[in-house]
Amino acid sequence: MKDNEVSMQGGGYYNENSSLQKLAIDEYLKLLTPIQCQNPSIVLADYGCSEGKNSIWLLSQYLARVHSISSATLVFNDTPFNDFSILSTTIDASRHQLSLDGKLAINPLLSPRSHFQQVLPGGFVDAGFSFTALHWLQHMPDESSSTSTLSAAAHKDLVTFLSARYKEIRSKGTLTLCIPIRGEPSIAPSAQCLEVTVRNLYSTYKADPSIVARVPLYFRTMSEILTAVAAAEGEWHVNNHTVLSVIHPLWSPVLSETGSSANKLSACDKYADGITRMTIAAMSQVFVEDLKAQARKKGSPANREFPDKTKFLEDLFCVFKEEFLRTHCQDKVGFTYALLELERV
Repeated sequence: MKDNEVSMQGGGYYNENSSLQKLAIDEYLKLLTPIQCQNPSIVLADYGCSEGKNSIWLLSQYLARVHSISSATLVFNDTPFNDFSILSTTIDASRHQLSLDGKLAINPLLSPRSHFQQVLPGGFVDAGFSFTALHWLQHMPDESSSTSTLSAAAHKDLVTFLSARYKEIRSKGTLTLCIPIRGEPSIAPSAQCLEVTVRNLYSTYKADPSIVARVPLYFRTMSEILTAVAAAEGEWHVNNHTVLSVIHPLWSPVLSETGSSANKLSACDKYADGITRMTIAAMSQVFVEDLKAQARKKGSPANREFPDKTKFLEDLFCVFKEEFLRTHCQDKVGFTYALLELERV
């Protein structure tokens, strides 16, 4: 299987369309108690930060619960294919938020490397985080990949991730994982809608409908996650683990009502629009990269690999939203999460 070189949709699009993912952070923060720190400075790292909006919310709220510190080093990590220009702009615009209105000296660091390798010095991090990132696999599945093959790949990925973090996190430091897992609610309605959408666009763009099945996602069980924790390099103590369920914030009970009132039609349109934007933010680059690869095979110049990207994304949006309104507008789209706090022994 080839490396997964796909990122979230850039240009600020993911920042503005990841409200479902933020809900998982909010649920975690409800469980977070005040934190004692022995040193005047703390190092926090977020693995899989994308464009940074949700990461900044997470880290700023965490810092607000840490007592007796005067400075913080904040590491924002994602793959080299991430939009680090937007990430940098987002961090710079949020310095007041991160510094808790100037109470802390903030030192942000960018880490443009895959989190499936060591990306920071040994013993550098006090607390690490990874939210809504580890259901993405390190490699693109083949067409022949079975469930057992994907499960084995996901196990290897998580063991690799944890082993790298064991080197970076200090003794008694923590690693908080919030991983989408199998269960309901899920993004199944969105995935089904996406498959139909790509088929409907095939005559125009020749995007391979089978690529939907090759999107590098795998939803583990809690048992699979705990098995990987036990198999990883070093020793992790599981301080706690629980299951969270979050539904997209634009879902409303009015969607389940019979009839077609003005309120219901308006709610349906807003919900479909939100799900469409979320799906495009997270998955559209998979199709864009596939179409670019097809163009390269046809010998297109390097600067014209996929000249119709903007039009493709516009059509993807319109066709997906129409299909979602027609077939899935009453369905709850969300994530079931495994939330774990690990302590490095």
